[in-house]
Amino acid sequence: MIQKIYIPKNFAVPEIIGNIENVCHELSFELVKADEKLCIEHMLLNKGSLALLSPLGYGLGVGRADFRIIPTYSASLVGYTGKASLYFKEGMSSLKSIATDYPDDFIINIGKILLSERYDIESPLVGIKGSLPEMLAQHSAALRYGVDEDYHSMDVSEDWFETFDIPLPIGFWVVRNEEEPANVMEFTKKFALDDLPEEIEIKPHAGHNQYDIDRQGFILTRWNDESKSALEQTLEFLYYHRLLPELPAVKIFQS
Repeated sequence: MIQKIYIPKNFAVPEIIGNIENVCHELSFELVKADEKLCIEHMLLNKGSLALLSPLGYGLGVGRADFRIIPTYSASLVGYTGKASLYFKEGMSSLKSIATDYPDDFIINIGKILLSERYDIESPLVGIKGSLPEMLAQHSAALRYGVDEDYHSMDVSEDWFETFDIPLPIGFWVVRNEEEPANVMEFTKKFALDDLPEEIEIKPHAGHNQYDIDRQGFILTRWNDESKSALEQTLEFLYYHRLLPELPAVKIFQS
């Protein structure tokens, strides 16, 4: 039986999957790139052997399947990273709705949680396709992957760290404990770029804001005690904001 590996097509830290296509070809694995929601659904339906999931994906699945986290490579954001941004319409007096391409994705919902936690703003996410100007023409704000330096924006990971003083975990390898592929620890390490450092430093370009050049951040690329603690706290926020039906335990795969 061919093993299927699922990864979100929008995954924001490509460095930890930089070699995955070559490795899957060598091992005769089928690599599936899909929306984050589909990756979660197929792991729950036991259609995948392994998936790169967000805290939301893990939290939705661990109560319904014996999900375990592979403690090798993962991705956690600290400070400014430019991986997801919230843009506000110019001259806006109230925030009535937030446009986004991917309303089900974890990091997009984190932006919505931040508005609630830090600014006491409750606004619905509205899924639409289109450019940033098109989104802002129809809605009060827009939440999107990446950053457009021609617009004023709030960096999601930067705001998260300033608010909670913990990294924002966005992805880690998850396996169904009863269905793990052989040597899963070894080949998840091979999926990453060669010689990938434990921290990737992020330096923003000088954009619309003259102070952008002074912002800083980095990406943690290894699973460790810090990322485990950050995940536990993040799951609590997801549960509190009713994105999870129950508060899940963090279960680690043991080889």
